[in-house]
Amino acid sequence: MCSFGHDEQTAAGVQTDDQRGVLGLKSGLDALRSSPEFRGPVESLGDHDPTEHLAVIHESQAERLAAVVPFMRQGIERGERCLYIVNDRSESDLIEAMERGGIDVDAVLESGALTFRTVEDTYLRTGTFDPDDMLEYYADAIEAATAEYAGLRISAETTWILDEGTSLEKFMEYESRVNELFDGEDCIALCQYDRDVIPAEIICDVVRTHPHLVYDGAVCHNFYYTPPAEFFRPDSPDREVDRMLGTLHERTTAKVERNETIDALEESNDQLQRFAYIASHDLQEPLRMVSSYLQLLERNYRNELDADARDYIDFAVGGADRMREMIDDLLEFSRIDTGETTLEPVDCEGVIDTVLTDHQVQIEESGATIETGTLPTVEGDRTQLEQLFANLVGNAIKYRGNEPPEIEIDATERDGYWQLSVSDDGIGIDPEFTDQIFDVFNRLHTETEYSGTGIGLALCRKIATNHGGEIWVDTEPGEGSTFSVTLPRARHAD
Repeated sequence: MCSFGHDEQTAAGVQTDDQRGVLGLKSGLDALRSSPEFRGPVESLGDHDPTEHLAVIHESQAERLAAVVPFMRQGIERGERCLYIVNDRSESDLIEAMERGGIDVDAVLESGALTFRTVEDTYLRTGTFDPDDMLEYYADAIEAATAEYAGLRISAETTWILDEGTSLEKFMEYESRVNELFDGEDCIALCQYDRDVIPAEIICDVVRTHPHLVYDGAVCHNFYYTPPAEFFRPDSPDREVDRMLGTLHERTTAKVERNETIDALEESNDQLQRFAYIASHDLQEPLRMVSSYLQLLERNYRNELDADARDYIDFAVGGADRMREMIDDLLEFSRIDTGETTLEPVDCEGVIDTVLTDHQVQIEESGATIETGTLPTVEGDRTQLEQLFANLVGNAIKYRGNEPPEIEIDATERDGYWQLSVSDDGIGIDPEFTDQIFDVFNRLHTETEYSGTGIGLALCRKIATNHGGEIWVDTEPGEGSTFSVTLPRARHAD
């Protein structure tokens, strides 16, 4: 749980500004990119002007919370003050979602790291909306926050703009001017717009006045954005036509070039996959022959061979066997790439039962204790899921410490998907290598320490990707590891 208050964060060694980088849009994008709630894609900054002002245009509660929760959680973890401006009935829903996302809301509210304010306390504090007054409010809030915290992080709901008496022209002017206020400050904001409630003409202006947009599970550079200096100019219609025509031409050209590149890459990838499969398959027989003849040589001429010669034969046979194991795993990896993934409702408890039955010998030999929580039905390919969890359970047993391993398998429901985790108390992994372990043939240990080919976790990532999910590990050396994978909920469970 994220339960740090401001003082606790400093004592716990939360990164300094120099280590973390100045608060800005990049951190907001990183929060969404690395979050299990938000499933991307997230467009990188590139050469785009990184104004610290995001807007999420949502059509459901799940879409809204998938962006807001990781955005606020990152601010709490970085030691920032988080300000959330709520409508009358949304605070309890938000708190529940934040707690599901690992935030100890009571603790951060008590510490002051998280503050809720109403629309009446902020946008309408003078009785009607006044852009100058609201900009002054935010300027004061930035000054107060940066005096004690690493920065100010804001998220605000906006359906109040539909209330009678609010000038929409003033509000859009304010939205443009906010970009100038936040420029150069340790401040970032995420505004929320409900597309089912706010009229389309207002959404159009929202698009024009926000440099970066979150919509339908994607973070986009907004090429429709119009800087304030242009938005309010008398000749803005002519300039908007130039912008729109230029954008259409540029994006059409880029799309054609991208599609040509994708076609070439897909053809190349298909050829490589076919080559890997055929080469791996054709290598099996020569390897079997090498191994068999070496064993015949050792058996038929054993009395004529000295100890060194017998060792050499053992080394050669062992090498051939390891090569055959690598080829078998590579063939399995190629089948995942070239085969069809058929998604249907799969009972994960049945999958784990099969995996544990297949690993019964290893479980008994290691003295492993395996606890399984209530597991869901997901939309998946049963064979692939059995391969995935067979690798995770097998690794949890293999990379154990001196004591019999204790392994837990559990699941947590998220917005629209399930997160399944396999936790162990084994040797753990240096965080420096947590990304590398999912690459093909990348091993952190020698063959004499732990046997293996280095393909298992790469296979797990490929299976997770085939299911539209992700896989990652939380670990520390000597403290064990937790591998988590996200899988889609079964359709019939909705």
